[in-house]
Amino acid sequence: MFSIGHSRILSIGIYLPENRVASSQLMDEVQSKERFGIASGWLERATGIVERRVAPAGMMPSQMGTRAAKDALERAGISPDEIDVVIYAGMNRDYLEPATAHLVQDAIGAQRAMCFDITNACHGFMNAIHVVDSFIASGQARLGLIVTGEENWRLGRATLERLQQCHDRAEFHRLVGGLTVGDAGAAMILAPKTDPQAGFAGLMLESQGRFNQLCVFSEREHKPSGHMDMVNIVKEHIQLHADMYPQFMHRLSWEPGEIKKFVHHQVGRKVFALHAKYSGVPQERMTDTVSRLGNITSATIPVNLRLLAEQHDVAEGEKIFIAGAGSGLSVSQGGLLWQEAA
Repeated sequence: MFSIGHSRILSIGIYLPENRVASSQLMDEVQSKERFGIASGWLERATGIVERRVAPAGMMPSQMGTRAAKDALERAGISPDEIDVVIYAGMNRDYLEPATAHLVQDAIGAQRAMCFDITNACHGFMNAIHVVDSFIASGQARLGLIVTGEENWRLGRATLERLQQCHDRAEFHRLVGGLTVGDAGAAMILAPKTDPQAGFAGLMLESQGRFNQLCVFSEREHKPSGHMDMVNIVKEHIQLHADMYPQFMHRLSWEPGEIKKFVHHQVGRKVFALHAKYSGVPQERMTDTVSRLGNITSATIPVNLRLLAEQHDVAEGEKIFIAGAGSGLSVSQGGLLWQEAA
């Protein structure tokens, strides 16, 4: 599915918890050397994740999303009642019912907004960008707020407890992906384009449900459980991106050498080289949050874009390539003509 972009990023807000947990600390807690014959430094070497952030006990996804949303509103200099639609796009939600978007709407005072959730694993935020862009294109909305609050460490904590109760090396490798995640909140406000040379140039999305068993997590009796075949998830995601890339670049009439920055979903450092191989874009042009934040799931793309804004090393009109991904599997690519966000 391809669509021409009709929106621009007005602002991006984020929430990053203060508490940091090192990968080596987690390996020590599961006694990886004694139980599995794996050194405490293995997780950091294998994934490139030095540490991740962990939200305070009891903090709900809507609360992380609300902090990020208030940050985005303040940076944009707009009132909550100007927002036409609020979409919550995180994997983690406060309840099955109501939609978490309603909780965020109430907390920020966006009483005019229509609210609903989009859930699609790590890919939800990219789906929400596509939806809000479509609302703006059709004239149904002028300002759209996309929010996520990923309380991922609940899975990390559950994985830690399971690994502390087993001695099977194969089981360690089946579960260890649960230790790569971190907590984060993010919010993005989209508005109509005011300049054809600024904002989203286009979006392309694809889903391949035949890979639905590569990453499966569920919650029964308030305990998250599941498995993550990280090797094959990365393999299949990269192949889907490699197949989509020439089609998408042709649609935009872009060349790899024109891409100033490359923003992609990050589960570990190894994917950087794989993206560079199919795209022809060197790794040094790729933003990195995974090293210090871990896999922050649906918050990855907006947090990386916010860090780009803070670094001030992208000029107006320069080209940003975005590669989204999520288990299921879903992938997307976006072309963004940079405009200084508020």
